[in-house]
Amino acid sequence: CVYVELVEGAEATEADLAEICKTHVKERAALPKHIEILDELPKTAVGKVFKPDLRKRAITRVYDAALAEAGVAARVAEVIDDKKRGLVARLEATGDGADDAAVSGVLGAFTRPWEWKTD
Repeated sequence: CVYVELVEGAEATEADLAEICKTHVKERAALPKHIEILDELPKTAVGKVFKPDLRKRAITRVYDAALAEAGVAARVAEVIDDKKRGLVARLEATGDGADDAAVSGVLGAFTRPWEWKTD
């Protein structure tokens, strides 16, 4: 996926950017599957793009879409950085039918771990 911050005064849509990618990116595998325009990319204190925040955003988007498509009443409440497991999606139930088996059936194929939010 691609996250984009437009320069001041520029106007473009995700569809515009996808079309540009199709024109200029020759290798099909390199074409982005998702493009999102942000008001501002997260940055470090020295002005570099802070990629962990973008990874958390991507995990939330992909997991929420997979859960919704499967009809599992749960969503990603937050993505935390665990010292041993890396980025971990913390889920919360949004209704009935959100149990471990249902969620594991949907998210089990993904590489990033998940857990229930207990707070």
